[in-house]
Amino acid sequence: MFIGRTHELERIKRRLKLDQFNAILVYGRRRIGKTALINEAISQSSVECLSLLARDVSSNTNLNDFAKDAGEFMHQLGFNPKNFYEFFASLIEYSKIHPFVLFIDEYSFLRSYDVNIDSYLQKAIELHSKEAKLTIILCGSYIRIMQGIVDKEAPLYHRFNEEILLHAFDYYTASKMMGNISNEEKFLYYATFGGTAFNLKNIDYSLSFEKNLINEFIKSESFFEKEAIETIRREVIKESNANTILELISSGLRKHTDLNNLLGDSSKDNVTRYLKQLEEMDIIDKSFMVNSKSDRKPLYYLKDNLLDFYYTYLFKNIRARNIMQPEVFYEHFVKKDFYEHYLPRKFEEVVKEYLIKENGLSVPFFISIGRLYYHDLNINREFDVVLATKNGLIPIECKYTKSPLTKNLVEQEIHQWDNLPFKIDCFGFASKNGFSEEVASDTSLLLCTLDDLYK
Repeated sequence: MFIGRTHELERIKRRLKLDQFNAILVYGRRRIGKTALINEAISQSSVECLSLLARDVSSNTNLNDFAKDAGEFMHQLGFNPKNFYEFFASLIEYSKIHPFVLFIDEYSFLRSYDVNIDSYLQKAIELHSKEAKLTIILCGSYIRIMQGIVDKEAPLYHRFNEEILLHAFDYYTASKMMGNISNEEKFLYYATFGGTAFNLKNIDYSLSFEKNLINEFIKSESFFEKEAIETIRREVIKESNANTILELISSGLRKHTDLNNLLGDSSKDNVTRYLKQLEEMDIIDKSFMVNSKSDRKPLYYLKDNLLDFYYTYLFKNIRARNIMQPEVFYEHFVKKDFYEHYLPRKFEEVVKEYLIKENGLSVPFFISIGRLYYHDLNINREFDVVLATKNGLIPIECKYTKSPLTKNLVEQEIHQWDNLPFKIDCFGFASKNGFSEEVASDTSLLLCTLDDLYK
Protein backbone atom coordinates (compact mmCIF):
# COMPACT_ATOMS: atom_id res chain seq x y z
CA MET A 1 0.00 0.00 0.00
CA PHE A 2 1.34 3.42 -0.98
CA ILE A 3 1.35 5.80 2.00
CA GLY A 4 1.48 9.59 2.09
CA ARG A 5 2.81 12.00 -0.58
CA THR A 6 -0.73 12.83 -1.73
CA HIS A 7 0.10 16.37 -2.84
CA GLU A 8 3.33 15.38 -4.60
CA LEU A 9 1.59 12.45 -6.28
CA GLU A 10 -1.07 14.72 -7.77
CA ARG A 11 1.55 17.20 -8.97
CA ILE A 12 3.33 14.49 -10.94
CA LYS A 13 0.15 12.86 -12.29
CA ARG A 14 -1.05 16.21 -13.58
CA ARG A 15 2.00 16.35 -15.88
CA LEU A 16 1.59 12.82 -17.23
CA LYS A 17 -1.26 13.50 -19.64
CA LEU A 18 1.24 13.40 -22.52
CA ASP A 19 -0.48 16.06 -24.62
CA GLN A 20 2.64 18.24 -24.65
CA PHE A 21 6.26 18.34 -23.48
CA ASN A 22 6.76 18.46 -19.70
CA ALA A 23 9.74 18.12 -17.39
CA ILE A 24 9.71 17.20 -13.71
CA LEU A 25 12.54 17.31 -11.19
CA VAL A 26 12.25 15.13 -8.07
CA TYR A 27 15.05 15.06 -5.52
CA GLY A 28 15.73 14.44 -1.86
CA ARG A 29 17.92 12.42 0.45
CA ARG A 30 18.56 8.76 -0.26
CA ARG A 31 15.96 6.29 1.04
CA ILE A 32 13.31 9.01 1.26
CA GLY A 33 10.91 7.35 -1.23
CA LYS A 34 11.51 9.27 -4.47
CA THR A 35 11.49 6.29 -6.82
CA ALA A 36 8.43 4.76 -5.15
CA LEU A 37 6.56 8.06 -5.55
CA ILE A 38 7.39 8.37 -9.26
CA ASN A 39 6.56 4.72 -9.97
CA GLU A 40 3.24 5.10 -8.16
CA ALA A 41 2.33 8.18 -10.22
CA ILE A 42 3.21 6.38 -13.46
CA SER A 43 1.28 3.29 -12.39
CA GLN A 44 -1.84 5.28 -11.52
CA SER A 45 -1.64 7.19 -14.81
CA SER A 46 -1.29 4.03 -16.94
CA VAL A 47 1.24 5.67 -19.28
CA GLU A 48 3.99 3.99 -21.23
CA CYS A 49 7.35 4.61 -19.61
CA LEU A 50 11.02 4.16 -20.42
CA SER A 51 12.68 3.87 -17.03
CA LEU A 52 16.46 4.25 -16.86
CA LEU A 53 18.76 3.98 -13.84
CA ALA A 54 22.06 5.86 -14.01
CA ARG A 55 25.00 4.17 -12.34
CA ASP A 56 28.06 5.58 -10.62
CA VAL A 57 30.16 4.85 -13.71
CA SER A 58 31.59 6.80 -16.64
CA SER A 59 29.38 8.89 -18.91
CA ASN A 60 30.06 6.62 -21.91
CA THR A 61 29.11 3.51 -19.97
CA ASN A 62 25.79 5.08 -18.92
CA LEU A 63 25.15 6.27 -22.48
CA ASN A 64 25.75 2.77 -23.87
CA ASP A 65 23.46 1.22 -21.26
CA PHE A 66 20.75 3.81 -21.92
CA ALA A 67 21.04 3.41 -25.70
CA LYS A 68 20.47 -0.33 -25.46
CA ASP A 69 17.33 0.09 -23.34
CA ALA A 70 16.05 2.98 -25.46
CA GLY A 71 16.66 1.07 -28.69
CA GLU A 72 14.56 -1.84 -27.44
CA PHE A 73 11.87 0.59 -26.25
CA MET A 74 11.67 2.35 -29.65
CA HIS A 75 12.12 -0.92 -31.59
CA GLN A 76 15.25 0.52 -33.20
CA LEU A 77 17.91 -2.15 -33.23
CA GLY A 78 21.40 -0.70 -33.39
CA PHE A 79 20.40 2.63 -31.84
CA ASN A 80 23.82 4.13 -31.18
CA PRO A 81 23.80 7.87 -30.30
CA LYS A 82 27.21 9.53 -30.29
CA ASN A 83 26.43 11.67 -27.25
CA PHE A 84 23.63 12.52 -24.88
CA TYR A 85 22.32 15.26 -27.17
CA GLU A 86 21.59 12.69 -29.87
CA PHE A 87 20.14 10.38 -27.24
CA PHE A 88 17.67 12.97 -25.88
CA ALA A 89 16.84 14.38 -29.32
CA SER A 90 15.95 10.94 -30.67
CA LEU A 91 13.64 10.16 -27.77
CA ILE A 92 11.90 13.53 -27.98
CA GLU A 93 11.31 13.03 -31.72
CA TYR A 94 9.99 9.52 -31.09
CA SER A 95 7.42 10.90 -28.61
CA LYS A 96 5.75 12.98 -31.34
CA ILE A 97 4.28 9.76 -32.72
CA HIS A 98 4.48 7.53 -29.61
CA PRO A 99 3.75 9.54 -26.42
CA PHE A 100 5.60 8.24 -23.36
CA VAL A 101 7.35 9.09 -20.09
CA LEU A 102 11.15 9.12 -19.78
CA PHE A 103 12.15 8.50 -16.18
CA ILE A 104 15.88 8.78 -15.36
CA ASP A 105 16.68 7.74 -11.80
CA GLU A 106 19.89 8.87 -10.05
CA TYR A 107 20.43 11.61 -12.63
CA SER A 108 22.99 13.15 -10.27
CA PHE A 109 25.43 10.38 -11.29
CA LEU A 110 25.21 11.59 -14.89
CA ARG A 111 25.94 15.18 -13.85
CA SER A 112 28.90 14.17 -11.69
CA TYR A 113 30.62 12.45 -14.65
CA ASP A 114 29.63 14.78 -17.49
CA VAL A 115 29.41 18.53 -16.87
CA ASN A 116 27.74 18.96 -20.28
CA ILE A 117 24.79 16.65 -19.67
CA ASP A 118 22.41 19.51 -18.78
CA SER A 119 23.48 21.46 -21.89
CA TYR A 120 22.83 18.42 -24.08
CA LEU A 121 19.34 18.10 -22.65
CA GLN A 122 18.68 21.84 -22.96
CA LYS A 123 19.68 21.80 -26.64
CA ALA A 124 17.50 18.79 -27.35
CA ILE A 125 14.52 20.47 -25.66
CA GLU A 126 15.01 23.74 -27.53
CA LEU A 127 15.37 22.13 -30.97
CA HIS A 128 12.95 19.21 -30.74
CA SER A 129 10.28 19.67 -28.05
CA LYS A 130 7.73 21.47 -30.23
CA GLU A 131 4.81 19.06 -30.78
CA ALA A 132 6.54 16.49 -28.56
CA LYS A 133 4.33 14.41 -26.27
CA LEU A 134 6.84 13.50 -23.65
CA THR A 135 7.24 13.96 -19.91
CA ILE A 136 10.84 13.76 -18.70
CA ILE A 137 11.29 12.96 -15.00
CA LEU A 138 14.76 13.46 -13.53
CA CYS A 139 15.35 12.06 -10.06
CA GLY A 140 18.41 12.16 -7.82
CA SER A 141 19.66 11.77 -4.25
CA TYR A 142 22.57 14.20 -4.13
CA ILE A 143 20.73 17.34 -3.08
CA ARG A 144 23.49 19.84 -3.87
CA ILE A 145 23.98 18.40 -7.35
CA MET A 146 20.26 18.28 -8.10
CA GLN A 147 19.69 21.82 -6.87
CA GLY A 148 22.44 22.95 -9.23
CA ILE A 149 20.25 21.87 -12.15
CA VAL A 150 17.85 24.74 -11.50
CA ASP A 151 20.33 27.45 -10.48
CA LYS A 152 19.80 30.75 -12.31
CA GLU A 153 22.98 30.29 -14.33
CA ALA A 154 22.29 26.62 -15.17
CA PRO A 155 21.28 25.52 -18.70
CA LEU A 156 18.03 23.93 -17.46
CA TYR A 157 16.90 26.92 -15.38
CA HIS A 158 13.13 27.43 -15.83
CA ARG A 159 12.83 24.24 -17.90
CA PHE A 160 10.86 22.25 -15.32
CA ASN A 161 7.10 22.35 -14.85
CA GLU A 162 7.48 20.82 -11.40
CA GLU A 163 10.40 20.90 -8.96
CA ILE A 164 9.73 18.60 -6.01
CA LEU A 165 12.02 18.32 -2.99
CA LEU A 166 10.92 15.33 -0.93
CA HIS A 167 11.25 15.44 2.85
CA ALA A 168 11.06 12.67 5.41
CA PHE A 169 7.62 11.75 6.72
CA ASP A 170 6.28 13.63 9.72
CA TYR A 171 5.38 11.63 12.83
CA TYR A 172 1.77 11.09 11.75
CA THR A 173 2.47 9.78 8.24
CA ALA A 174 5.34 7.67 9.56
CA SER A 175 2.95 5.98 11.98
CA LYS A 176 0.90 4.67 9.03
CA MET A 177 3.85 2.45 8.09
CA MET A 178 4.11 0.79 11.49
CA GLY A 179 1.11 -1.52 11.51
CA ASN A 180 -0.94 -2.40 14.55
CA ILE A 181 1.17 -1.19 17.47
CA SER A 182 0.36 1.18 20.32
CA ASN A 183 0.60 4.94 19.93
CA GLU A 184 3.41 5.02 22.49
CA GLU A 185 5.38 2.51 20.41
CA LYS A 186 4.74 4.59 17.27
CA PHE A 187 6.22 7.57 19.06
CA LEU A 188 9.23 5.56 20.27
CA TYR A 189 10.02 4.29 16.77
CA TYR A 190 9.64 7.72 15.17
CA ALA A 191 11.71 9.40 17.90
CA THR A 192 14.54 6.93 17.32
CA PHE A 193 14.42 5.81 13.67
CA GLY A 194 12.89 8.93 12.11
CA GLY A 195 10.55 9.35 9.16
CA THR A 196 12.57 7.91 6.27
CA ALA A 197 10.38 5.47 4.34
CA PHE A 198 13.13 2.92 3.74
CA ASN A 199 14.10 2.80 7.42
CA LEU A 200 10.51 2.35 8.56
CA LYS A 201 10.03 -0.54 6.13
CA ASN A 202 13.05 -2.36 7.55
CA ILE A 203 11.79 -2.71 11.12
CA ASP A 204 10.15 -5.86 12.45
CA TYR A 205 7.29 -4.41 14.47
CA SER A 206 6.37 -7.83 15.87
CA LEU A 207 9.43 -7.52 18.11
CA SER A 208 9.65 -5.23 21.12
CA PHE A 209 10.96 -1.72 20.64
CA GLU A 210 13.97 -2.28 22.90
CA LYS A 211 14.91 -5.49 21.09
CA ASN A 212 14.82 -3.69 17.73
CA LEU A 213 16.78 -0.77 19.16
CA ILE A 214 19.53 -2.97 20.57
CA ASN A 215 19.84 -5.46 17.70
CA GLU A 216 19.25 -3.15 14.74
CA PHE A 217 20.89 0.08 15.93
CA ILE A 218 23.03 -0.20 19.05
CA LYS A 219 24.79 -3.39 17.97
CA SER A 220 28.10 -2.55 16.29
CA GLU A 221 27.89 -2.27 12.47
CA SER A 222 24.12 -2.65 12.65
CA PHE A 223 21.79 -1.88 9.76
CA PHE A 224 20.73 1.52 11.10
CA GLU A 225 24.19 2.56 12.22
CA LYS A 226 25.36 2.02 8.63
CA GLU A 227 22.42 4.08 7.38
CA ALA A 228 23.35 6.96 9.70
CA ILE A 229 26.99 6.92 8.64
CA GLU A 230 26.19 6.68 4.93
CA THR A 231 23.74 9.59 5.09
CA ILE A 232 26.53 11.98 6.09
CA ARG A 233 29.28 10.39 4.02
CA ARG A 234 27.45 10.74 0.68
CA GLU A 235 26.48 14.39 0.82
CA VAL A 236 28.56 16.63 3.10
CA ILE A 237 31.77 18.26 1.79
CA LYS A 238 33.86 17.56 4.89
CA GLU A 239 32.51 14.62 6.82
CA SER A 240 34.66 15.27 9.90
CA ASN A 241 33.30 18.81 10.32
CA ALA A 242 29.72 17.60 9.89
CA ASN A 243 30.29 14.91 12.51
CA THR A 244 31.63 17.48 14.96
CA ILE A 245 28.73 19.89 14.37
CA LEU A 246 26.08 17.18 14.74
CA GLU A 247 27.67 15.81 17.89
CA LEU A 248 27.78 19.31 19.40
CA ILE A 249 24.13 20.02 18.53
CA SER A 250 23.01 16.66 19.94
CA SER A 251 24.86 17.47 23.17
CA GLY A 252 22.90 20.71 23.59
CA LEU A 253 25.15 23.33 21.96
CA ARG A 254 22.62 24.90 19.62
CA LYS A 255 23.77 28.49 18.97
CA HIS A 256 25.70 29.46 15.84
CA THR A 257 28.31 31.30 17.93
CA ASP A 258 28.97 28.32 20.20
CA LEU A 259 29.29 25.93 17.26
CA ASN A 260 31.59 28.31 15.41
CA ASN A 261 33.88 28.85 18.41
CA LEU A 262 34.34 25.12 18.97
CA LEU A 263 35.13 24.32 15.34
CA GLY A 264 38.28 26.36 14.91
CA ASP A 265 39.34 30.00 14.81
CA SER A 266 36.48 31.97 16.41
CA SER A 267 37.37 35.02 14.27
CA LYS A 268 36.35 33.11 11.13
CA ASP A 269 33.08 31.66 9.92
CA ASN A 270 33.74 27.96 10.38
CA VAL A 271 30.23 26.51 10.30
CA THR A 272 27.78 28.41 8.06
CA ARG A 273 28.28 26.40 4.88
CA TYR A 274 28.07 23.09 6.78
CA LEU A 275 24.93 24.18 8.61
CA LYS A 276 23.39 25.20 5.28
CA GLN A 277 24.20 21.81 3.76
CA LEU A 278 22.73 19.98 6.74
CA GLU A 279 19.58 22.10 6.53
CA GLU A 280 19.21 21.37 2.82
CA MET A 281 19.52 17.67 3.60
CA ASP A 282 16.66 17.94 6.13
CA ILE A 283 19.01 16.79 8.89
CA ILE A 284 18.92 19.93 11.04
CA ASP A 285 16.47 22.79 11.42
CA LYS A 286 16.27 26.12 13.22
CA SER A 287 14.07 27.27 16.07
CA PHE A 288 13.25 30.98 16.31
CA MET A 289 11.90 33.32 18.97
CA VAL A 290 8.16 33.82 18.57
CA ASN A 291 8.44 37.34 20.02
CA SER A 292 11.27 38.47 17.73
CA LYS A 293 10.73 40.56 14.60
CA SER A 294 13.79 39.06 12.94
CA ASP A 295 15.12 35.57 12.28
CA ARG A 296 18.49 36.30 13.82
CA LYS A 297 20.14 34.10 16.42
CA PRO A 298 18.23 30.85 15.89
CA LEU A 299 18.87 27.66 17.81
CA TYR A 300 19.77 24.58 15.75
CA TYR A 301 18.44 21.11 16.44
CA LEU A 302 18.67 17.72 14.76
CA LYS A 303 15.52 17.20 12.75
CA ASP A 304 16.53 13.71 11.62
CA ASN A 305 15.77 11.47 14.58
CA LEU A 306 17.90 8.56 13.38
CA LEU A 307 20.95 10.82 13.31
CA ASP A 308 20.00 12.49 16.58
CA PHE A 309 20.00 9.15 18.37
CA TYR A 310 23.23 8.12 16.63
CA TYR A 311 25.14 11.28 17.62
CA THR A 312 23.62 11.45 21.10
CA TYR A 313 24.58 7.92 22.14
CA LEU A 314 26.65 5.97 19.60
CA PHE A 315 29.09 8.24 17.77
CA LYS A 316 30.79 9.64 20.86
CA ASN A 317 30.84 6.30 22.74
CA ILE A 318 32.27 4.08 20.01
CA ARG A 319 35.17 2.83 22.13
CA ALA A 320 32.93 1.78 24.99
CA ARG A 321 30.54 0.06 22.58
CA ASN A 322 33.38 -1.98 21.09
CA ILE A 323 34.28 -3.60 24.42
CA MET A 324 30.84 -4.69 25.65
CA GLN A 325 27.72 -6.47 24.51
CA PRO A 326 25.02 -4.20 23.03
CA GLU A 327 22.61 -5.05 25.86
CA VAL A 328 25.21 -3.93 28.42
CA PHE A 329 25.96 -0.74 26.50
CA TYR A 330 22.23 0.05 26.34
CA GLU A 331 21.81 -0.39 30.10
CA HIS A 332 24.82 1.78 31.05
CA PHE A 333 25.05 4.41 28.29
CA VAL A 334 21.55 4.80 26.88
CA LYS A 335 18.53 3.69 28.86
CA LYS A 336 18.29 6.20 31.72
CA ASP A 337 19.10 9.30 29.66
CA PHE A 338 16.95 8.05 26.77
CA TYR A 339 13.78 7.95 28.86
CA GLU A 340 14.52 10.94 31.09
CA HIS A 341 15.92 13.43 28.55
CA TYR A 342 15.94 12.25 24.93
CA LEU A 343 12.28 11.16 24.68
CA PRO A 344 10.90 14.26 26.50
CA ARG A 345 12.80 16.40 23.97
CA LYS A 346 11.41 14.38 21.08
CA PHE A 347 7.90 14.55 22.54
CA GLU A 348 8.14 18.33 22.42
CA GLU A 349 9.21 18.19 18.76
CA VAL A 350 6.34 15.85 17.86
CA VAL A 351 3.89 18.16 19.64
CA LYS A 352 5.17 21.00 17.42
CA GLU A 353 4.56 18.83 14.34
CA TYR A 354 1.04 18.11 15.61
CA LEU A 355 0.30 21.79 16.23
CA ILE A 356 1.46 22.73 12.72
CA LYS A 357 -0.57 19.88 11.19
CA GLU A 358 -3.69 20.97 13.08
CA ASN A 359 -3.18 24.75 12.78
CA GLY A 360 -6.61 26.33 12.28
CA LEU A 361 -8.31 22.93 12.55
CA SER A 362 -8.42 21.26 15.96
CA VAL A 363 -5.95 23.88 17.22
CA PRO A 364 -6.69 27.64 17.23
CA PHE A 365 -5.24 29.42 14.19
CA PHE A 366 -1.77 30.77 14.91
CA ILE A 367 0.55 32.99 12.92
CA SER A 368 3.87 31.70 14.24
CA ILE A 369 5.32 29.08 16.55
CA GLY A 370 8.62 29.19 18.41
CA ARG A 371 10.43 29.85 21.65
CA LEU A 372 9.95 32.87 23.90
CA TYR A 373 12.63 34.41 26.07
CA TYR A 374 12.14 37.22 28.57
CA HIS A 375 14.80 38.86 30.69
CA ASP A 376 14.94 41.91 32.95
CA LEU A 377 16.60 42.73 36.27
CA ASN A 378 14.33 40.42 38.28
CA ILE A 379 13.00 37.85 35.78
CA ASN A 380 14.79 35.42 33.47
CA ARG A 381 12.48 32.92 31.79
CA GLU A 382 12.41 30.91 28.59
CA PHE A 383 9.55 28.87 27.14
CA ASP A 384 10.11 26.28 24.41
CA VAL A 385 6.74 26.10 22.62
CA VAL A 386 4.61 29.23 22.22
CA LEU A 387 1.96 29.98 19.60
CA ALA A 388 1.33 33.56 18.49
CA THR A 389 -2.32 34.20 17.57
CA LYS A 390 -4.25 37.35 16.72
CA ASN A 391 -5.65 37.29 20.26
CA GLY A 392 -2.37 36.80 22.09
CA LEU A 393 0.01 34.01 22.98
CA ILE A 394 -0.75 30.36 23.68
CA PRO A 395 2.07 28.76 25.69
CA ILE A 396 2.20 24.97 25.26
CA GLU A 397 3.89 23.07 28.08
CA CYS A 398 4.94 19.53 27.11
CA LYS A 399 5.20 16.83 29.78
CA TYR A 400 6.54 13.36 29.02
CA THR A 401 5.74 11.84 32.41
CA LYS A 402 4.44 8.51 33.69
CA SER A 403 1.50 10.05 35.55
CA PRO A 404 -1.38 12.27 34.41
CA LEU A 405 -0.79 16.01 34.74
CA THR A 406 -2.40 17.35 37.93
CA LYS A 407 -4.09 20.64 38.72
CA ASN A 408 -1.19 21.62 40.99
CA LEU A 409 1.40 21.16 38.21
CA VAL A 410 -0.77 23.07 35.74
CA GLU A 411 -1.08 26.00 38.14
CA GLN A 412 2.68 26.02 38.73
CA GLU A 413 3.32 26.32 34.98
CA ILE A 414 0.72 29.06 34.59
CA HIS A 415 2.30 31.06 37.42
CA GLN A 416 5.54 31.17 35.42
CA TRP A 417 3.83 33.85 33.32
CA ASP A 418 2.98 36.09 36.27
CA ASN A 419 4.30 39.63 35.84
CA LEU A 420 5.36 39.06 32.23
CA PRO A 421 4.25 41.77 29.75
CA PHE A 422 2.46 39.44 27.33
CA LYS A 423 -1.20 39.03 26.45
CA ILE A 424 -2.20 35.41 26.90
CA ASP A 425 -4.99 33.96 24.77
CA CYS A 426 -5.07 30.69 26.73
CA PHE A 427 -2.70 28.10 28.18
CA GLY A 428 -2.01 24.74 26.58
CA PHE A 429 -0.60 21.46 27.85
CA ALA A 430 0.53 18.29 26.10
CA SER A 431 0.87 15.23 28.31
CA LYS A 432 2.05 11.75 27.44
CA ASN A 433 -0.28 10.13 29.98
CA GLY A 434 -3.19 12.54 30.00
CA PHE A 435 -4.60 14.70 32.75
CA SER A 436 -6.32 14.42 36.09
CA GLU A 437 -10.11 14.63 35.95
CA GLU A 438 -10.01 18.18 37.32
CA VAL A 439 -7.63 19.37 34.59
CA ALA A 440 -9.40 17.48 31.78
CA SER A 441 -12.68 19.20 32.64
CA ASP A 442 -11.18 22.72 32.48
CA THR A 443 -12.47 24.07 29.16
CA SER A 444 -10.26 27.17 29.38
CA LEU A 445 -7.18 25.05 28.65
CA LEU A 446 -5.94 23.68 25.31
CA LEU A 447 -5.11 20.06 26.07
CA CYS A 448 -3.74 17.10 24.12
CA THR A 449 -2.44 13.68 25.06
CA LEU A 450 -0.07 11.39 23.20
CA ASP A 451 -3.11 9.47 21.95
CA ASP A 452 -4.64 12.71 20.63
CA LEU A 453 -1.59 13.18 18.42
CA TYR A 454 -2.47 10.03 16.46
CA LYS A 455 -6.21 10.57 15.95
